[in-house]
Amino acid sequence: MHWKQVPKSYDYLLALAVIALGVFGVVMIYASANAELIPRMIVNSDGGLWRRQRMFIISGAVLMVAFSMIDYHFITRFYVYIYGLMLLLLVVVMIIGADDHTGVARWIWIPVPFIGFLSMQPSEFAKIFMTIFMAKFLDVFKDRFNRPLLLVPLAILIIVPVLLVFMQPSFSASMVVLSISLVVLFVGGLYWRTILVSAAVIAPVGIVVWFDLQRQTPIILTRFLSEWQWRRIESFLRPEMADQWARYQTERSLYAIGTGGLTGRGFLENPYIILGHNDFVFSVAATQFGFVGAVTLLGVVAFVIVRCIRIALKAVDTEGKLIAAGVAGMLIFETFFHVGVATDLLPNTGMPFPFLSYGGSMIWVHMIAIGMVLNVGLPRKPKSMFDQPETEEDK
Repeated sequence: MHWKQVPKSYDYLLALAVIALGVFGVVMIYASANAELIPRMIVNSDGGLWRRQRMFIISGAVLMVAFSMIDYHFITRFYVYIYGLMLLLLVVVMIIGADDHTGVARWIWIPVPFIGFLSMQPSEFAKIFMTIFMAKFLDVFKDRFNRPLLLVPLAILIIVPVLLVFMQPSFSASMVVLSISLVVLFVGGLYWRTILVSAAVIAPVGIVVWFDLQRQTPIILTRFLSEWQWRRIESFLRPEMADQWARYQTERSLYAIGTGGLTGRGFLENPYIILGHNDFVFSVAATQFGFVGAVTLLGVVAFVIVRCIRIALKAVDTEGKLIAAGVAGMLIFETFFHVGVATDLLPNTGMPFPFLSYGGSMIWVHMIAIGMVLNVGLPRKPKSMFDQPETEEDK
């Protein structure tokens, strides 16, 4: 990298927008508490979830800056080991993972010298690990990966971590890992004929699933989904037949967003959303700041995504382009699904809002991802005497 040009070419707007989202998330987690609903769980428990989130944001910002200074080529050269580490963590969490009192094991405890034990959610780290692996794999085999002899093994390499995450079970995280892989494949140059053939193969499966959903109790889906996952989907497809508790949070979310009106009920006015610090943090923001606040929030997220796409388009090599594209795809998918769940356009999948929802693993992974995108956007020295160095005018 041209270190002297880094201060001039660093994407400060992207970094500041991400930090602003993180800070707003801390405020929303604090505001998600309501004196009549859950005063102690959010404000006081373990020093306050919002205080812990504040530390996650501060440490995440440090990680973002640190990874923006590490050449992404150095990281991607270990892509095989990174993939292996991802599989190891996903298997370990299924064996000795700590559950969240619902029978779902998604966390493992990592001993850290001088600090103690930190919880880690491997399904979140699988997102950035898969981005790195896919970017480097397609760069190494960019002239051959469309051939069946490589495409079939690559499909298996994608399906394995997706299934491991799905089996935790974490349907939403598995869909994010899959979406990242598909975005990187598409941007990396997947042949259209391969896409059409894949669609033709998947279409009959979709038809079978559709007919299965017409049953009062599906035969196929219930074999792959846990009981609580199916209840969420059923409450979305057939709300008139659903148990009232299955749609409780969704209905309160819709009512909260509606009562927000144009400019909102006001800060700390959150009389409807219970446990809004995670999967319904968008609803907490919408009820307090209304349509204007919700659109502004989505506008900032869109700005972050556009900056990632811009960096992908200007990347000097395939690796960098695919990393930035994968991160942009991750943010698009997560934001779309979170807002879709909050507005009852999609079944409740438990999708966090990027940079806003509570969770150390989620914050660290997304901050690291943005740090790598920032590094992709930095100027680099030419690889040979025949290459022309990038100038400020080119940027």
